Amino acid sequence: MPTETAGLLNTPGLLAWIAIPFGLLLIGVSLADIGLTVLHVQAESPVSSKLTRGFWTVLAAVCRPMGRRVQGRVLALGMPLMIALTLAFWVVCSVLGFALLFAPFIGDPRWFASGPGQSGASLGVADALYFSAVSFLTIGFGDVVPLHPLVRWLAVSEGAFGLLTISLSVTYLLSLYPWVTRKMALTAVLNQEAGGRVDGAAIAQRYVLTGRQAMLADRLRWLNDELLMAGQAHSSYPLLFFVRPQQAHESFVRALAVIQGIVCTLRYLLDDKTYPDVVNDPQLLVLEEGLLYTLHRLDRSSHLVTKGTDPDAEAARVEAEQRNVIAALSDAGVAVVRLDQPERLEAAAGFRAATDPYILAYARNVDYRPEDIWTTYDRWERDSALKQAPKAA
Repeated sequence: MPTETAGLLNTPGLLAWIAIPFGLLLIGVSLADIGLTVLHVQAESPVSSKLTRGFWTVLAAVCRPMGRRVQGRVLALGMPLMIALTLAFWVVCSVLGFALLFAPFIGDPRWFASGPGQSGASLGVADALYFSAVSFLTIGFGDVVPLHPLVRWLAVSEGAFGLLTISLSVTYLLSLYPWVTRKMALTAVLNQEAGGRVDGAAIAQRYVLTGRQAMLADRLRWLNDELLMAGQAHSSYPLLFFVRPQQAHESFVRALAVIQGIVCTLRYLLDDKTYPDVVNDPQLLVLEEGLLYTLHRLDRSSHLVTKGTDPDAEAARVEAEQRNVIAALSDAGVAVVRLDQPERLEAAAGFRAATDPYILAYARNVDYRPEDIWTTYDRWERDSALKQAPKAA
């Protein structure tokens, strides 16, 4: 660095007016972002949310030309990379912010001195960044020594801030990752209950046709509890939106679609005269309310971007799905709504119209195709079928 430039940067009066406000701003952004991300249960940080959302958009765009298998493997790494990006953002903002506070005074021997074994040359801006980093990490080599009480206490404050940041980062990770496995376990249970289907036909056959309404009510109660807790977890930890398993049937959006199918089948497609206790089961009504509540909470997040869909195409798809479910239930001996009962069919279509846009938005935001979510997965695809024993040599 030229002597004139070094002298200018080491002039406290001039550099302080430039560096100190920016340093305080960066520290404030880091502190606010950590607080909103880790400690606040109903708010998203506007800074890290835009950062992670932008990263996901770029990653998805880069992966789009790849094959579906390779794309799935790369996007499955998205959330871990976004966590690393968020933690790095906190550290960089904090270290750089404190470095800007130290920079105006680092070259003044009344404020800083070189430690034992150093050349004694004048300290520069790079040393301010270095001193900030070792203070944040509480390493303290002693090669740069603060002399003035103000910068001494500032270094102590940065060390405390570094310990706080690291502690809250660990707390964040320990709180976030259990929900990843819990969401995938919920989806696996639903796939088993629904027989790999996205509708409730298999559940109607297993519980309704066999007269196990009490057992069904218990399962619906448990399902509503798990759904609400998973929805609340998304509000507390928005990065859960980007948990993207390689297989679509293991994703949380698949769980939402299966719950939607269960409610639609049991509530609107069964014959209410034959199964009044099922159609009007309080636990089924609560599950319907829980699904709507969860979808609306997810929609409030900046990570869920609801896009417009073709209403006519969606109505035709939903109608075809309803006819298939009715036919499957009727073939199995379950009493279903008749095609000459337009009010029941219209109610079912209204429920789908109220829930489909949110599920479609979730699927598209994590780059799943709609057909991957609403398709049927057999036991082999879900890896729940008995494997054939290897042939003897």
